[in-house]
Amino acid sequence: MKVTGQQIVFKNHDVVNKVRADILKIIDDICTENNLKYFAFKDLLIGAVHYKDFIPTGLKSLSEIGLMRDDYNKLCEILYKRADELGLALVDRYPSGAKSLNLTVARPITIDQEDLTLNNFAKVEISAFDFLPDSEAEQKMYLRTVANLRDKYNNMVNLTPPHSNVPLSLRKVFGLFWATLVYGTKNPKKTYHKLLKSVSKYKNTKYITRLIPRRSVTIAYDDIFPTKRIKLNHTEINVPRVFNTWTVEINDELMEQTRTIQKIDLVLLKEFDRVCREIGVGYFICGGTMLGYKRHGGFIPWDDDIDVGMLRADYDKFLKEGGKYLGEDFFLQTRKSDPKIPYLFSKIRLNGTSYITNYNEKRDFHKGICLDLFPFDYIPNSLNERQRFKNKVLFWSNLHNKVINRHKEKVIYDAPAKTAYEWWARVYNEIRRKIVHLVPLKLTQKLYIKKATTYNSKAKELGLTTVASFVPTYTYADVDKMIPYQDINFEGVNAMALKDIEGFLTMQYNDYMALPLMHQRVGHDLISWHIDDEIAKKYHIYDD
Repeated sequence: MKVTGQQIVFKNHDVVNKVRADILKIIDDICTENNLKYFAFKDLLIGAVHYKDFIPTGLKSLSEIGLMRDDYNKLCEILYKRADELGLALVDRYPSGAKSLNLTVARPITIDQEDLTLNNFAKVEISAFDFLPDSEAEQKMYLRTVANLRDKYNNMVNLTPPHSNVPLSLRKVFGLFWATLVYGTKNPKKTYHKLLKSVSKYKNTKYITRLIPRRSVTIAYDDIFPTKRIKLNHTEINVPRVFNTWTVEINDELMEQTRTIQKIDLVLLKEFDRVCREIGVGYFICGGTMLGYKRHGGFIPWDDDIDVGMLRADYDKFLKEGGKYLGEDFFLQTRKSDPKIPYLFSKIRLNGTSYITNYNEKRDFHKGICLDLFPFDYIPNSLNERQRFKNKVLFWSNLHNKVINRHKEKVIYDAPAKTAYEWWARVYNEIRRKIVHLVPLKLTQKLYIKKATTYNSKAKELGLTTVASFVPTYTYADVDKMIPYQDINFEGVNAMALKDIEGFLTMQYNDYMALPLMHQRVGHDLISWHIDDEIAKKYHIYDD
């Protein structure tokens, strides 16, 4: 254990985990006795599925269970009555004294050592889930309404800073000042009850989510209930009937699917490498592909795409000329060839395939299995200037992302609106969609590229030595450690890599040889994928 300021942290997670499991056993018994339906979600669910215990990160992981609001209210009432009898502490207030939006159930942990008694708490969070309207338009408007009320309540609560010896930050002081101007000394009780009334508006619809204290993912009610039992530590808990909303069960079927997609990735890499050599441009594998090459001798076993980087000059030349040399089965996806893509980088897709994720499912563009292509641009040598420049570039990438996240296709409804509120929700969302569509993606991408490439033309004059890619994550490298590229063999395919692979990986991942935790060994949020039989046969995808 160690003492940090006023907080005591127990390094022996077994002690804390046992007490947390005891709390869950008490809650499980109460729910069983009173016919209350609960389920584990997020970190608690992940721990139960992958470890039969809590996630092995100690107190950093949350233990969260959810109930539908009626059952949540009944459970809270029982816990309040029996807390002393059960040896539980209930936390339902913010430090300011205002009512919290969920309930934390805790049990003290006491350790005596060398005449010193140390105390801490093992905690389990209990949250209410609420029904959402079935109509997509009404759902969007409803979620905005709840979010506004929730933010208003939290802002009002934060008017009273917590009692603490830690000084308030300048940002916090400004936030309190601004909230005071907006809300004055209003009592937050009215907003609290209005919020509770709002989240209880719908009953027995198809979808549910946790709306307060913060929004969780949306999931079908039938994917939660009836729940199933699963072992956790020395007890058993309820988990959703279908739990892949929060985690993916790693099994032989999933690994076989990943290996098949990796075979398709190699087809893309082979074709990309051929064209690059033919038109005389360089590139380097990067991201998870480079990490896999160094740590696993090929693909990361659970990764299912190819990442490559190029200096901007090579990138631009490839976009200009590469499409002419690619085979007919390949599609170079750029803003020009596929205007609706959401990305600020380019991809090469294999025709006759599809790769459907939560992100792209409802967007209209080519969704074939792909190779990602990231441009690298020069950045200042000074660390301070570099940070300022990075912030400016990310401002434009974030602006693009805000636009693209609202740049959805027109919703076609199967039936007319049933209520006036639903009719207005449809009209309102369509107006918002049309307004956002007035901002062309071509424009937001042009503004981003203009800023990202600021230093390219004067790199030699300024003696710049470092390049970076800003999307989808920020990565950088010293040019003299990149070039000349080296030829490598990646899973039987010729490819190019940086001169200093280890340096790049250390920059991006620190201890890159360390494996992630078991539950993190999954690819992207894949819903489904497909390859046409003709394409699979042509490229020997299913051959042994």
